[in-house]
Amino acid sequence: MWTMNMAVLHLPVYTVLLVGYVQAGVADGDVTPRLTFSYNAKERTAKRFSASGVVNFTTLHLSNEDKTLYVGAREILFALNLTDISEVTLHRNQDESYILLTLTVAVHMGNSRQEEGRVQFQRQRPAGKRAADKDCFNYIKIFLRVNSTHLYVCGTYAFSPTCAYIKTDNFSLVKSDSGEVVTEDGRSRCPFNPEYKSTAIIADGELYAGTVSNFQGNEPIIYKSLSQGTSLKTENSLNWLQDPAFVGSAYIQESLPKGNEVGDDDKIYFFFSEVGKEFDFFDNTLVSRIARVCKGDLGGERVLQKKWTTFLKAQLLCSLPDDGFPFNIIQDMFVLTPSPEDWKNTVFYGVFTSQWYKGASGSSAVCSFTMDQVVEAFNGRYREVNRETQQWYTYNHPVPEPRPGMCITNEARKQDIPSSLRMPDKVLNFVKDHFLMDSVIRSSPLLLKRNAHYTQIAVHRVQTGSKVYHVLFVGTDDGRLHKAININGKMHIIEEMVLFRNSQPVLNIELDTEKGRLYISSFSELVEVPIANCTNYQSCGECVLSRDPYCAWDGSQCVDIRQTPPNKAWQQSIVEADTATICNKVLNPRFAKSPSIRTSACQPITIPANTFRVLPCKLRSNLAVRKWEFRKTPGHFHYPSPEGGLVVVGQADRQENYECWSVEEGFRQLLANYCVRGEARQESTTFTGRSHIPPISQEEFIILPGEARSPHMNTKTYWNELLVVCALLAFSLVVFSLFVVYRNRSHMKSMLKEGECPAIQQKKPRTVGKPVENLPLNGNAVTASVSDHKGYQALNDNYICSTPPCSSPDNSKSFSESEKRPLNLKESHVEISPTCPRPRVRLGSMIKDSIV
Repeated sequence: MWTMNMAVLHLPVYTVLLVGYVQAGVADGDVTPRLTFSYNAKERTAKRFSASGVVNFTTLHLSNEDKTLYVGAREILFALNLTDISEVTLHRNQDESYILLTLTVAVHMGNSRQEEGRVQFQRQRPAGKRAADKDCFNYIKIFLRVNSTHLYVCGTYAFSPTCAYIKTDNFSLVKSDSGEVVTEDGRSRCPFNPEYKSTAIIADGELYAGTVSNFQGNEPIIYKSLSQGTSLKTENSLNWLQDPAFVGSAYIQESLPKGNEVGDDDKIYFFFSEVGKEFDFFDNTLVSRIARVCKGDLGGERVLQKKWTTFLKAQLLCSLPDDGFPFNIIQDMFVLTPSPEDWKNTVFYGVFTSQWYKGASGSSAVCSFTMDQVVEAFNGRYREVNRETQQWYTYNHPVPEPRPGMCITNEARKQDIPSSLRMPDKVLNFVKDHFLMDSVIRSSPLLLKRNAHYTQIAVHRVQTGSKVYHVLFVGTDDGRLHKAININGKMHIIEEMVLFRNSQPVLNIELDTEKGRLYISSFSELVEVPIANCTNYQSCGECVLSRDPYCAWDGSQCVDIRQTPPNKAWQQSIVEADTATICNKVLNPRFAKSPSIRTSACQPITIPANTFRVLPCKLRSNLAVRKWEFRKTPGHFHYPSPEGGLVVVGQADRQENYECWSVEEGFRQLLANYCVRGEARQESTTFTGRSHIPPISQEEFIILPGEARSPHMNTKTYWNELLVVCALLAFSLVVFSLFVVYRNRSHMKSMLKEGECPAIQQKKPRTVGKPVENLPLNGNAVTASVSDHKGYQALNDNYICSTPPCSSPDNSKSFSESEKRPLNLKESHVEISPTCPRPRVRLGSMIKDSIV
């Protein structure tokens, strides 16, 4: 009983500590999702695709021209129909080095049989050689469309990067006239190791790739190739790249609209994180970068031959506004451009993490950067490095003309510089050492999430009436998807859903804006998720409070504005979430649902008298507050359950009404309504008589103390809890006993030593071989031998013997009498008693223990 009482007393303390720990990891900027859907929840539908033995769905390419989703996995390529991601058509063909499989299998979603169209693009291994090493497989890293008829695919190919072409009409590898598969060397396009991060994009038939060019992985490169033109790459000897990890690339047509005054060139942007050499006071400080090159770059004529003449890079910094804590590692970047001609309004959305920890580990942030910020940084000052000290400084001197690193514009053409081949050598020499911009492109987190590691992001631009909203879809490393929106600088997570059965990271997100779908891949599965889920909102208040730009209330239901014709009756309040105005809830806040649900009667529940029952009430929103309403009467027993329900006790022949309401931003919604009636027990008086108590499950009631147990009820016992408490009590007593023994170890040692002499006294007296030597006539003390001296000193330090048990039987006088006689040194001598081996000093006729 004492242990249980102490546990109850300490429970609030433990609760406070736990709450304090949780609150320490959640800052004010952390956002809670409004809705949470578990795996395969019926409220959030999703289609899935997987294949037996296929892993690493790492590359996705959405082709609206073919209405096909191309998927690159380990050694296999898939072509999935957008109507149903499991429908494909294949043929079978095989040669010496490559295998091309085309099958047609009936598909039944959810069953073991699946219709899959796949191309196995793998390296032929010698017979008898095991392929157990996972790195020796062919991991697809590039899967892009070259033109309207062909795709371009590259794989690691067992540490020998190889690329090939695929026909889109029959999904087959391109072969030469001799029947051999046409392949290309994938070096500088595809990494050797599947663990290396890389990116690639095709613009006007040219491949722009960011990867490594050697097997060791220590030669990073940004490479342009694929066409008949000159290949370009970065200069490794000048350390333009410092061990980068590429996460994305983008092609922005800055030459549009045609005939503009500037006459600028299109640009390709690369996003990566690398070691920041300009921060020499930290070792291996990582920074996020944005780099750009011009599409029309041809390299230099004498300086930087076959090298980029327009390569520039700048730092991206996503940091907290209050203390400047940096999220310095970029994980993914999504470039949102309203239209090719409206490229000036481009917004860069990036997912960032930090190499340091603050508050909680695994925190992530989403930051956005505008095109104006990027242009301003690349038009700003340069940085230069001292080659001797490796220190970076801001370059404050005049720069040569035309401006180094800029594309060919109308101003350069007026100076008779139609291409980079005509660029002056002084300009190119300046670019070689001034490729880093001094300006930092800064941003504060739009979305900050503690204890979550974001990996991928996709953004959709939604037009609602006169306003435009950017809806963010962010994937995590444990297989969750967050759908969020920025409302006046404050983020609101509309929903969170679990995508995969097992905790797997989101590897890729592809957004289909035409059909309104998301295609999300992991190591072993591909999931198709609709971007809108308006049918889940069952009332006007839920539809408005969701703040979902895709959803609107039309007076009777929540509809998807993308799939229904425009209607003036649509009501949205994304900024204010004004449910009172839209849902007409000023007069009667109880009328929150449609008329059919509003007029439904309470749910009757009958339980035996004096028994407990838990009334469940599940909130439909994580931001809502649960509130129970009932009539409070004297003697009425109730208390809330840990799950949010209400525990009530049945009273004989009485009925009570209980209503559970959800309150969110002033909106009240009735979630549950119960009519609980307590029925008195009726004892049987005949063999045929029976009690009319309805059967109740074991988990729904507990018998009160002092009441008889009905034969029709199975009460819950606490035998397991009792055993646990007893075990904890026994363990506590053992620990307490050991603690007491340890604290009083010195006192116990002295007690044990005092009891050792009586034990010795019980032994038989030894026969002394020699008589005790008397005091010499001259009165001098007897000289002890060396061995006796050592033994005496040891006894004096470690072996204390009490006087009464060790007294000789021949000298039984009390010590008090000896004190009356004067001390005579001549009468003293040392003797050894046969009953006590300790040397003793005789002082006259009395004997004392030696204590010197």
